[in-house]
Amino acid sequence: MTTKILSGLRLGRIAGVALMGLSLAFAGCDTEELLEVNDTETVNPGTLNDPELMTIIFTGALGEFTNAWDNGGDALVSVTAVFSDETFSSGTFPTRTATDRRTQYTPADQNTSDATYVNLHQARYALKDAAAKVEEWEGTSHAYFGELKALEGYTYLGLGEVFCSPIPFSEIENGAFVYGEPQTLDEIFTAAAAVFDAAGTGNLAKVGKGRALVNTGQYAAAAAAVSGVPTNFVYWVRHSDLAIQNGLYALQGNGRYSVSDVEGGTGLPFRSANDPRVPWYRDPNQPNGFDAAYALYKSRRHYAYSAPVPLATGVEARLIEAEAKLAAADGPGMIAILNALRADVGNLMKAMYPGYNEANPTLAPLTDPGTAAARRDLLFRERAFWLYGTGTRMGDLRRLVREYGVSQAVAYPSGAYHKGGVHGTDVVFPLDFDEVNNPLYDASTCNVGSAG
Repeated sequence: MTTKILSGLRLGRIAGVALMGLSLAFAGCDTEELLEVNDTETVNPGTLNDPELMTIIFTGALGEFTNAWDNGGDALVSVTAVFSDETFSSGTFPTRTATDRRTQYTPADQNTSDATYVNLHQARYALKDAAAKVEEWEGTSHAYFGELKALEGYTYLGLGEVFCSPIPFSEIENGAFVYGEPQTLDEIFTAAAAVFDAAGTGNLAKVGKGRALVNTGQYAAAAAAVSGVPTNFVYWVRHSDLAIQNGLYALQGNGRYSVSDVEGGTGLPFRSANDPRVPWYRDPNQPNGFDAAYALYKSRRHYAYSAPVPLATGVEARLIEAEAKLAAADGPGMIAILNALRADVGNLMKAMYPGYNEANPTLAPLTDPGTAAARRDLLFRERAFWLYGTGTRMGDLRRLVREYGVSQAVAYPSGAYHKGGVHGTDVVFPLDFDEVNNPLYDASTCNVGSAG
């Protein structure tokens, strides 16, 4: 039996980690069924303690992470994209429309983000457990260990950036389930930084730690953490045509999600800017969404079921360094970093997206707008275009409110909603309803209208 690793949820022992990625590849609506391995003759818990199976265990844990971060359905990348100003709902699912409009249902009534919450916790434990096995058998110097721990750190980032706090982190210790104490955002990101430290000095861990430190406003320390990461470095979340697929490609292919443009009047012009970092098109063979009342605009970044999605990049490392310049009131230094990236847009996009084929992409150099607020807006716009569709935008909107004091109505899509009415006031996702089973967790502490 596999385990649903959540505070207060029904738990069993982790077994068959190597097969979880396969069992979860076919994501649907019933997360309870997806977290069960039924073939006990094939999946023997005892065999998973065999060092000969280390590569299988490593691969299975990676599959758990991919399923949580970006699968063919509602994983972190796609659900944060539709909540933010990156994509809009061109389908008919009411839960996706509620997420897009920022008027989510109560936890008891379920939301599109529920599976992401469950799967991030599941991945967190699978990665931690697999890393412990690698450490036992081969030590911490083995490459598997560093990669597993770094990805474990990213599960903390995913939870802390987009879900309401405090968030419990339960564990299984010596075979017994231990309810987790709810943690504040600062505690979550501090824990993430510690996990990245344990992962070692690889570039994935460096970028992850920089991201964790940025989330706590430690900009100079974040820049130091990513120092030395090559600008062309890329770590991908990988997909396949038949198993865990590129989520935004699948969802735009069936007409559910479409590239946004100035969503709500406050979102960024992802289409009208005609920026080579967010190439898009309208397919003449599929001009409208699943809901035919709305046009369908497809992202060329997400170009195939098997297309990889960047998780950590040297581009993000440079953007973290640029934010440190912003914090130090060094406008010219910030602009110099941004312009160096823009001058190499074609090569960098090709490095991040192997299927990128825009002809002769160019970006004009930026000039220093001169004020702290204008520099901030420029930096976050650059982050939005460079990191489009990679799971960072919703966390950035939250940071704009939490760290920079931007009003929610300005940071998030806030005006007229394309399916009628106006956008709501939710700024984060609620926790999965089953979390109320944790006696240490008070559901009333979850305020989806607060970025804190």
